[in-house]
Amino acid sequence: MPHKGEPLLDEVKAVKAWLRVRPDDGSRALFTSQKGGALSREQVHRIFKGIAERAGISKGKRFVHILKHSRASHLVGTMDIALLRQLLGHRNIQNTMLYAHATDKQASAAAMAAEMEAFRR
Repeated sequence: MPHKGEPLLDEVKAVKAWLRVRPDDGSRALFTSQKGGALSREQVHRIFKGIAERAGISKGKRFVHILKHSRASHLVGTMDIALLRQLLGHRNIQNTMLYAHATDKQASAAAMAAEMEAFRR
């Protein structure tokens, strides 16, 4: 998703750049091991922990699963919460709702906009 003002956070651009230099081993894996083929789950976790440590991320947040939380936090205001629940693989919508943080002012403004749109039809 394009990210205004932060080109390093533009996932599409980053993946396209990676695919231009990624060794072609004939696999469909996005990230490949040194021997070729997909990285194992253990390799992904080890690599992620090393990068997170070098980036100064606290020890308690050096888990690949934190990427799911980060993604959810960025998407929560941009798409229907039911679709986000499905995307994240949550069975219970309450687990998805943990990411939804709205103030009374935001809720009021959204309601007003929806009501005004309904009257325009």
